[in-house]
Amino acid sequence: MADPDRGATPEKGNLSPEDIAEFKRRASELGTRIDSVQAEKQAEIEEQQDRANRSRGMAYGLRMSTELVAAILVGGFMGYMLDTLLGTLPWLSLVFLMLGFTAGILNILRTFKRMQDEIEAQKDFKLGQSAPDEDEDGR
Repeated sequence: MADPDRGATPEKGNLSPEDIAEFKRRASELGTRIDSVQAEKQAEIEEQQDRANRSRGMAYGLRMSTELVAAILVGGFMGYMLDTLLGTLPWLSLVFLMLGFTAGILNILRTFKRMQDEIEAQKDFKLGQSAPDEDEDGR
């Protein structure tokens, strides 16, 4: 702190130029420290969000692949059982295998659309917007 004798004038509230300079220096120092702490905190928050987004992407990928495989297996199993009951082996197996594949692809598309909507809601912009071509700009 400043020397108690410094800036002591008969009038209250008057500060010496040295005290004013010291105050400005300390205020600037404090502002710099606050800015650095805020920057560190912001970097930490961004890193946590990045980790969460990566793990969410991995979860969606595993879910989509599991749904596709499950749909194909269920379709194939149903077709095989119907073939066995009706004696039409391989035809219904093939038909239901294709139906299972189609159902799996539709599940993936539905999940992808839901994921895209979540991202658009977070980012406040539409994914897949086309950028203007060079020809459209007139360049």
